[in-house]
Amino acid sequence: MQVERASPLLAGIEDGAFAYFVHSYAAPVGDYTLASCDYGGAFSAIVRRDNFHGAQFHPERSAAIGARLLQNFIAL
Repeated sequence: MQVERASPLLAGIEDGAFAYFVHSYAAPVGDYTLASCDYGGAFSAIVRRDNFHGAQFHPERSAAIGARLLQNFIAL
């Protein structure tokens, strides 16, 4: 993952972190992208708009990075 902008949701998640993606849907990188990935093209991995947050990957299958994302979400 590439961190695009700072957010409390990304605390402790650094550039280069790996996450588990299982499907081919890819949201484009845009104004609400917090983190992106590149796999045949750049796409949004984590997004936020106002108080809505979303992750394109499966946190429950992404080991320590997924657990950290869930901890950060609970702390918001």
